[in-house]
Amino acid sequence: MKKLTLAICTALASTAASADTILGLDATAGMWKPAYSGLVGAANVDADDFGFAEDNATFLQVALEHPIPLIPNIMVAHSKIETNGVANLSQNVEFGGETFIANQDISANLTLTHTDATLYYEILDNWVNLDLGLTARQYDGYFEAANDYSSPDVVGAIPATSETLELSGVLPMVYGMVRFDLPFTGWSIIAQGNGTSYNGDSHTDVTAKIRWDFVPALDFAVEAGYRAMTLDVQELDVLESDLDIKGPYLGLSLHL
Repeated sequence: MKKLTLAICTALASTAASADTILGLDATAGMWKPAYSGLVGAANVDADDFGFAEDNATFLQVALEHPIPLIPNIMVAHSKIETNGVANLSQNVEFGGETFIANQDISANLTLTHTDATLYYEILDNWVNLDLGLTARQYDGYFEAANDYSSPDVVGAIPATSETLELSGVLPMVYGMVRFDLPFTGWSIIAQGNGTSYNGDSHTDVTAKIRWDFVPALDFAVEAGYRAMTLDVQELDVLESDLDIKGPYLGLSLHL
């Protein structure tokens, strides 16, 4: 009876290990608190003038890995980034086809929401992990400026003015991830990011973080670090910008 019980336990353990080897699913959800600096719009208005709010941005990433050598692994990620602010500009500014008169409060909404589809290979997979691949990043964003009243400081009535500059399109990017596991501690150091310079546009998005597997039996971990984006787009769509978006990052990760 003991031998039978041992055989069953061994078979179950072997099956679980085999399933994990055949197919693995990693899911990470997190929040990012970015600050904004640089230039926005073709008018090259300083983002600091709008005082964009440092609201929390949400982040979700799911990766599916398998042991077939020639077929890449798949990862999908989505970041929802939205903020708003108000500026009182010292000179007339044109966004798109609309002119905004100086000394009026201009409200602005900025959305840089995007979705990534990544194909990558595991180059190293031990205490040092290295992944390399390619990403297609689909932006679904915009910059909206509006002046919805007549300024009492300007002679004559000034009509309400608004303009929306779209940021919609796909950027091809190089993907990389390096992870150092500290043996017998449950701690890891990770750097992960994308970058591109394409058709006059350049874009980087890098996260450096520390990971702690605090429930090793369930492969459940917490991550903390810093995420930094640079977005210099002139050709992708109507919205032209040269922005830096940086801030602390916190996430939870689960491996199945």
